[in-house]
Amino acid sequence: MSQIEIILGPTNTGKTFYAFEQMFTYKSGVFGFPLRLLARENFDKACKLYPINQIALITGEEKIIPKDAKYFFCTVESMPEDFFEFVCVDEI
Repeated sequence: MSQIEIILGPTNTGKTFYAFEQMFTYKSGVFGFPLRLLARENFDKACKLYPINQIALITGEEKIIPKDAKYFFCTVESMPEDFFEFVCVDEI
């Protein structure tokens, strides 16, 4: 069964952090950001916390996709259309 959760709140209240942590409780996930910088920052953070071979980055300028990638950090327009257990679009 699919579940949709919307997280609303003022700036700097931890919405992105919460979604970031939640994504890694699933077997796969994709996180779409409005800016390349945000995608890159969160990709770098994930690479320090989780196995680097499972983390991918896709933006208009960069594509780092390990063979075993399960978690993708992307700009919204670069999000893959594959099936993921977790999908987040930041800053709607």
